[in-house]
Amino acid sequence: MAKPILSEDTIHALADAQPDAVFLVDKTGIIRYVNPRCHDSLGFAQSDLIGQTMLELVVQRDRDRTIKEASEVLAGHKRTGFENRYRHRDGSDIHFSWSARWLESHQLRLGTARDVTILRQPACAYLLPPDLLGLLDPYEQEVFLLLLTSATEMQIARRLGVAADDIRRRVASVYRKLGVRGRLGLTSLGMSVLQTPLTP
Repeated sequence: MAKPILSEDTIHALADAQPDAVFLVDKTGIIRYVNPRCHDSLGFAQSDLIGQTMLELVVQRDRDRTIKEASEVLAGHKRTGFENRYRHRDGSDIHFSWSARWLESHQLRLGTARDVTILRQPACAYLLPPDLLGLLDPYEQEVFLLLLTSATEMQIARRLGVAADDIRRRVASVYRKLGVRGRLGLTSLGMSVLQTPLTP
């Protein structure tokens, strides 16, 4: 006996009852429905999101991985644990951990996104005082952390998936913004922060 097909209204009601953000996306990547939790996570009203191409919300550097993941879902594979970043209305990055499946009967991709941003805060938040941390954009914060390791600039470029010239510019920008001359200066800066007593 075939399972009864849920109506779209029922699917929307089930989505609205979820504690996490839920997206219903068609084959072409257009958002057909979002639950109210999407506003809580991304700052956009439901009406702002419905009809928009989902990929436009994804941070540029995560788009290729996201396209590959979406193709797995479209092929009928249930997926869990994929993480990517979306752009909040205020310009900040929101980290989502996804559970997604293809609803063949409705020709929709159903994705439930748990906001794990707080778990993905950069470790450099503990290595730089807030006034210096605010000088670095999120990409430069990643570069800063990798400069504290033994990785060469070429290895850092490969890790971040960018050209060596781009990394050299980013490294120079980190040094300039933090007022240091090189890696030794960065390490000294981080150590001085760690040795500063916490204020109650």
